[in-house]
Amino acid sequence: METAAIGLHHKAHPTPAVELTRYIPNPAAAPMIAPMTYLIARPLLILFMVIKLTSRNRLSSRRLKTHISCEQTRVGNTLHKQRKFNMPEKWNAERLLEMGGAFQSSRILLTAAELDLFAKLRGRPRTVQDLCESEGWYPRGLRIIMDALAAIGLLSRTSDGYYAVDEPIAEWLTQEGGKTILPMILHRVSMWNSWSYLTEIVRTGQTPYYSTKNQRSKEDMEAFIGAMHVIGRRMAGDIAHSVDLSRFHRLLDVGGATGTYAMAFLKAAPHMKATVFDLPRVIEMARKKITEEGFIDRVDLVAGDYMTDELPYGHDLALLSAIIHSNSREVNRELFRRVYRSLDAGGSILIRDFVMDLTRTYPADGAVFAVNMLAATAGGDCFTFQEIREDLEQVGFRGVQMTREGQHMDQLIEAVKQA
Repeated sequence: METAAIGLHHKAHPTPAVELTRYIPNPAAAPMIAPMTYLIARPLLILFMVIKLTSRNRLSSRRLKTHISCEQTRVGNTLHKQRKFNMPEKWNAERLLEMGGAFQSSRILLTAAELDLFAKLRGRPRTVQDLCESEGWYPRGLRIIMDALAAIGLLSRTSDGYYAVDEPIAEWLTQEGGKTILPMILHRVSMWNSWSYLTEIVRTGQTPYYSTKNQRSKEDMEAFIGAMHVIGRRMAGDIAHSVDLSRFHRLLDVGGATGTYAMAFLKAAPHMKATVFDLPRVIEMARKKITEEGFIDRVDLVAGDYMTDELPYGHDLALLSAIIHSNSREVNRELFRRVYRSLDAGGSILIRDFVMDLTRTYPADGAVFAVNMLAATAGGDCFTFQEIREDLEQVGFRGVQMTREGQHMDQLIEAVKQA
């Protein structure tokens, strides 16, 4: 089935080839660009194989396509081996030591965020004594942390012991900041706690830290949902505009959090309405945000748990945005069944997530994010296109296609419920 026939204007793309990338410990960082030699050599090699096989006229078109696909895989595997072989040229002792110590500045920032220190200093320089008297903090600990923040450049310090925060930094690191990223920083605190058990998880498969969404504390849940909004507001518009929404009328945003993506879709398609489905306490957060943004008259809010509850009916497009990586394949198949039952005939499911290549090393951000799922969930992972397609088809979806490529959890997979 052609992509245009199901309402998405992007044509399907093959699974991305393996690129030569360096290891990047920060999941938000961009991977390195593939070498020019790879960009030139791979198309020429594939073209040579096409010409050679066609001239001999020994293969049918189907066999030719299969052969080219195998050749692409072979080239990708060769590059994967080259990447491993070249690793000593990219790393040295100094870089490894720097990577091993990167946690120190990270932990200093996380502690400052937990103390809400930047908000307490915003517009009002203060001393260690002043803060400790008002907050009941430990003077030695606060002085050392604030000196470190000043040395890093996140605070300034006068010679008479007053600390201050510059307004641009306060905009990012306070809740009231119009450009705040504080919810994501606070979510990193939760990640710090779960990643601390990573060695034990790899050794034994066990950790005391696994928890479900229903078990999260109020503070942890607010930080998580806020972090999803911080990420989503930067990406949601691009995602919505990359989809041809003209034939869809009603969106079901499963696990939609504060409705960041639902609102982006509604903004891109004024004719559409949406339903946001999430846990009861999340729905109340969504109600506040959607009302503030002026979309409440076009959005229905439905409380429930997609792990156990049936989904609302009467939708021709269902969005699973950054959902499937939290689950095992078994859980995802059951979720896909619920989505399939809830969709109108001919409706589409749209999945936004990391989609890994067959080596599971591309996109590089996805490979690192899979470690986060190992640390924080009982069965989560970043899955390959082949795995996602197999699970969708098993529950009845057809026409599974990759409709958008990317490297930062901005890949899209679409499938259709047959009319």
